[in-house]
Amino acid sequence: MLTVPRLGKLPPADLLLAAVLVVYSQLDVYLTHEWHGNKVVTGCVVLLMAASLAWRRTAPFVTLVAPVAGLVLLSLVYEGSETGATLFILLAASYSVALYGGDPLAAVVIYAITAAIHTARTPEVSGVGDWLWDFVMIGLALAVGFAMRTRQVRTNALEERADALEQEQEQRAAAAAAEERQRIARELHDVISHSLGVMVLQAGAADQVVERDPARAREVLASIRTTGQEAIGEMSTLLGLIRAEAPEPLEPQPSLGDLDRLVARTNEAGLPTRLEVEGERRPLPAALELSAYRIVQEGLTNAMKHAGPAHARVIVRYGQRELSVEVADDGAAAGRNGSGGRRGLAGIAERVAVFGGQLDAGPAAEGGWTLRAAFPIPQ
Repeated sequence: MLTVPRLGKLPPADLLLAAVLVVYSQLDVYLTHEWHGNKVVTGCVVLLMAASLAWRRTAPFVTLVAPVAGLVLLSLVYEGSETGATLFILLAASYSVALYGGDPLAAVVIYAITAAIHTARTPEVSGVGDWLWDFVMIGLALAVGFAMRTRQVRTNALEERADALEQEQEQRAAAAAAEERQRIARELHDVISHSLGVMVLQAGAADQVVERDPARAREVLASIRTTGQEAIGEMSTLLGLIRAEAPEPLEPQPSLGDLDRLVARTNEAGLPTRLEVEGERRPLPAALELSAYRIVQEGLTNAMKHAGPAHARVIVRYGQRELSVEVADDGAAAGRNGSGGRRGLAGIAERVAVFGGQLDAGPAAEGGWTLRAAFPIPQ
């Protein structure tokens, strides 16, 4: 069912256009002598024709039906006229229907029939120019309306595309933020798990020697302080990444060049560890070195917590196309799923998967536990 919006909901510009044409059409009807038939009836019909333009955007079918019906009625009953009122009304109506109407082809047919009827019933039409006048004027109005309609469609399409791109950018930004949060969570897990594990073991060692070897106890306590300070620095850097107002972190992220210090702290914590480097050491992408460092750190933390009395060995192999890191110990292998349950190994697996590498973790054939990760090196 078709509904016609109320006057209060119509655009002010359309109301103004309709009011101007209503006034002009009434002056044209009552002040000129070129109209045929009863002026009161003609005035009422022309008034309705002009007033229908108030609905040209909100209800284009009203603007289509009223001017066409009115002009056809006047042409059939009183013959046509050569005054400007009906021409302006019909031009405005045809332009509006072409721009806002739901069926442009039907509008073209209806206006063509209307122009033919009006021209045929107008006595003043005598030559070819007179016959073509209505068709040309209405055709131009329709052409301009269709051109504006095409432009509006393109503009709407561009706006929709811009909105879609903006939404896509927001989704990408949200995905990137979520990925960054996961990365920071992994970093925090590695820092806290390793540093606190080392500090707990060192505190236990200090407690055992504090009475019989105070000097050794002070050394262990100093190592605990150094480990804690480094952990605080790393956590401050990571947490600073979350805070939008935080400045750029000045402390660099750990790399394979920091393995010597990591192994030294592990030795101080009570797990004798040896570092071996095979191949030519060379700089690699920072993200890859950080992941390799964290995997070694997690492996040593796992060994300290679960291997018991043992020795550990860290092997870094620089190949032409692959970097591999290995953490092996000769301690107990039972219950070794990574620190913090399975979360440690799960975090390692995620780091390796990001670079398309391979992970192997499990009991060694000769005893103990071996963690090995291989990363392809970008060429």
